[in-house]
Amino acid sequence: MRRVVFVVLSLFSISVASENHKWKIHGELSYVKTSGNSETETFATKIETKKDAFINRYNAKAEFLYGKTDNRENTNKLYLLGRWERLFTKRAFGFIQGDYLRDRFSGYNYRTVWGAGLGYDIIKSEKHYLKGLASIGYTLEDPENRGKNDFMSGKLELSYIWNIKENLRFKEDLDYLQSFKDKTVYYINSTTGLEVKINAHFSLGLAYKVNYQHRPPTQGIEKTDTTFLTSLVFDF
Repeated sequence: MRRVVFVVLSLFSISVASENHKWKIHGELSYVKTSGNSETETFATKIETKKDAFINRYNAKAEFLYGKTDNRENTNKLYLLGRWERLFTKRAFGFIQGDYLRDRFSGYNYRTVWGAGLGYDIIKSEKHYLKGLASIGYTLEDPENRGKNDFMSGKLELSYIWNIKENLRFKEDLDYLQSFKDKTVYYINSTTGLEVKINAHFSLGLAYKVNYQHRPPTQGIEKTDTTFLTSLVFDF
């Protein structure tokens, strides 16, 4: 895990050193360790970079979650996302995107989705920003006990930001992925967060994540995973 921390901090340093101030960097770091009757350790990080040009918008994101109890690993999750958006009007846009998920404890070695679609900035004001996206893509996945699988899929996404006060912000990201091959295969992911600013660049954050898969590939795996995190948040 030390290697992961080193890589995260290195990426952060490189991003801050960039002279292109049009790129916005958002990061979150969370680490908890307890000892006593049982020893637990949880580490989570998220780095997201965005750039809004005249007609092009770019977004790249990386998330990592790791945990163990009594020296036994119980969480190991990596998520990567890249998206390019091209505006048609002030609010409507087309986009292409790809993502990759590796989650050793959900029954999948990996799942990756590549797609294209349309989006719209539904609400765009100083206090509220709501964006909706709909896409059709191709999903490739490697379940542990079923062999590799691929299928056409559809995805709906919502992203909402509410600037409650100057130093207080609420965020919600929600997405739904449906297989066109098998209607019983679908996934729902939600991240709800609250950030309180400390100064211009740093905040304290709370986040609650829900990951639901309707048909787990292996017996004994729960359909729903939930994670609650408190983090140090930085924006540059």
